[in-house]
Amino acid sequence: MELNIFSIILLVSGMLVAGISAVIIYRMKDAVRWFAFTMLLVSIWALGYGLELLSETLEGMMFWVKVEYIGIAIAPGTWIWFCLKYAGLDKWINYRSASIVYAIPLITFLLVLTNEYHHLHYKEVSVYTSGPFPLLNITIGPWYMVHTIYFYVSLLFGNILLLLKFKGADSIFRKQTNLLIFAGIIPWFFNIIYLLGYRPFDHIDLTPYAFLFTYIFIGLALLRFDLFNIKPIARDKVFELITKGILVFDPRDRVIDYNDAILKALNKPKISLIGKTMEELFGNKPELMELIKKREVCGLELELGTGVDNSEFRIECIPILDKKSVFSGVVVLFENISAEKKIQRQLQYQADELVKTNSLKDKLFTIISHDLKGPILGVRELIRLTNEGLIAKDEFFDMIPEVNKNMDSVSILLENLLGWTSSQMKGEVIEREEFNLEDMIQEQFMLFDKTVNEKGVFLKKVKYTKGDIFVFADKNMIDLAIRNLISNAIKFSGPGDTVSVILKEKPDSVYVRIKDTGSGIPPENLEKLRNKESISTLGKNKESGTGLGLLLVQDYIEKNGSTLYIQSTLNEGSDFSFYLSKKTD
Repeated sequence: MELNIFSIILLVSGMLVAGISAVIIYRMKDAVRWFAFTMLLVSIWALGYGLELLSETLEGMMFWVKVEYIGIAIAPGTWIWFCLKYAGLDKWINYRSASIVYAIPLITFLLVLTNEYHHLHYKEVSVYTSGPFPLLNITIGPWYMVHTIYFYVSLLFGNILLLLKFKGADSIFRKQTNLLIFAGIIPWFFNIIYLLGYRPFDHIDLTPYAFLFTYIFIGLALLRFDLFNIKPIARDKVFELITKGILVFDPRDRVIDYNDAILKALNKPKISLIGKTMEELFGNKPELMELIKKREVCGLELELGTGVDNSEFRIECIPILDKKSVFSGVVVLFENISAEKKIQRQLQYQADELVKTNSLKDKLFTIISHDLKGPILGVRELIRLTNEGLIAKDEFFDMIPEVNKNMDSVSILLENLLGWTSSQMKGEVIEREEFNLEDMIQEQFMLFDKTVNEKGVFLKKVKYTKGDIFVFADKNMIDLAIRNLISNAIKFSGPGDTVSVILKEKPDSVYVRIKDTGSGIPPENLEKLRNKESISTLGKNKESGTGLGLLLVQDYIEKNGSTLYIQSTLNEGSDFSFYLSKKTD
């Protein structure tokens, strides 16, 4: 044997392609494996041809020609079989099709093995010695032309099959198909050049070189990038009719299939998802990406959407495993549970409201049995003792101020109880009217004049507008609301503290603010008030309360189209404010 650059290139690249093919056959399956079989057969052709170019005798050359034809004869049939598998034409994958596809390759191989007896493939063979190294000189026979025609028809048939199957497919399928067609056309082109007589040293065939370099490129792409892992997945109408959104990811987290329902779920009605990565679809949902990457059966509930019209989904991930439990992808199911969640929230809200109502009901019974009953029974007992002469007249008059204070508390309590009862009754009528807000506040000041004097609290009105201030609201509701707010401010203020009622007129409304410099509200109670929970605490002079007043204030303010804003700092005071509408012409 005589070493030369042509044989060395074939031997090295042939072994490389053989190695790549073996790895692909071991690691992959289905259509990709058949492509690797084609690569392996081409590598046998190349290795045999490389050893032929090293040989110096005719016997040695003809031996390696017979080895070459294991690949040359069978590779075209294997290419057709790969194209049938890749195109998903399983109905053609049967024994009858196999006998048709491989009939000519088997005959060709047998004729090459026995050529010295019939010369149907090669008419004559000899050694050409005028080149830089000995070369095989052949004269083709009739069957050589039959095999060449079969070779070209096989490549053409496979390429047409791929073009027709994927001409309307997604772009990523078309790119893969174009690459496969390229893998067939380039060697075809070099073989035509060979047949036309354009050959190095008149006898060297460049076709196996073209096959090898093309297949090295595609083989490395298969191993490094899982090139053909994105392939069509057979599905029927059931898949499309499933109401749950379905996404199928390959091991590299690229979409290989989906149904129409997922387009609606992701708000992407006109976008193809094939080939898109998980990061492209869910880059702003790290919790979902983490779920998919777990590669195990798992799920979560998540809100998806554009931010304006979000929907809630129950998402489930199911890994796809082959017979050897090797991970092949993951199916992600999206079930819209917005309606279900809405019903759950409504039921939870109703349950919470029922708990609050029952709690308030129990509190009302306590108020009636203790806070209301106690002062009234105390007055009755005082009158009885006075009638029986057990309490002197002077003693009776000394007790009158304390009795009066208790009766004031009872009066406010009764008003709140009646107001709350009225607010809970269905069909409560809100009677809006225009009235002078300043006159109402002045009446409240007169009502609390004695109380503030006894406690040493300053009560003042601050007005930022000239003239009378009129509002349009339910007078009774606003009267009770302001009375409760002033009463609470006085209750939690001590000597030297100030309670201010601030009025500020705006074009369409009046800003009302009741502010005090008293003890303030603890943060935990402030949060409860904002959540409309009933609380009851003692005032600075141990004045009792029911916790009902502020609930009633919030309810009445809201029914008059406003919101009660509450601000407070412990040991610095509290601030309650709201807006009241003005009458429009």
